[in-house]
Amino acid sequence: MLNEPKILILDEPTAGLDPKERVRFRNLISSLSKERIVILSTHIVSDIETIANRVIMFKDHKLLANDTPVALCGTLDGKVYETDDISAYADDRGRSSLLLTERQESGKTITRFCRDERPRSSVNSVRSVSPNLEDVFLYVYRDKEV
Repeated sequence: MLNEPKILILDEPTAGLDPKERVRFRNLISSLSKERIVILSTHIVSDIETIANRVIMFKDHKLLANDTPVALCGTLDGKVYETDDISAYADDRGRSSLLLTERQESGKTITRFCRDERPRSSVNSVRSVSPNLEDVFLYVYRDKEV
């Protein structure tokens, strides 16, 4: 921070920090970004959601996205679902689904997945949810097409 640079480049700045220090450092980065350009390279999506007002994504040396976090999340509107019935995630019509995350909640496993078309309505436990930036990253950097 010597000489108050106009551009600050940070590579994985919060990796290895405990949660309290991660929040403190994210707040510092956010504060610094008011007076200069901050370029942040990280795989920790919560850092990006908290700090960035613009996200640039590359894959195989190609620019994939350059937009706001809100706009990037909007690209998956109507494609992200959650269910506590794993059979709802299974593909019964030849289309694939992208598993995003699984979490435990009230003794059930909640599966979050992305699919271009809504799963069959016969499974009432499937609900459409708002996509987050982590969903976008998993979708963009997936190995197979959805």
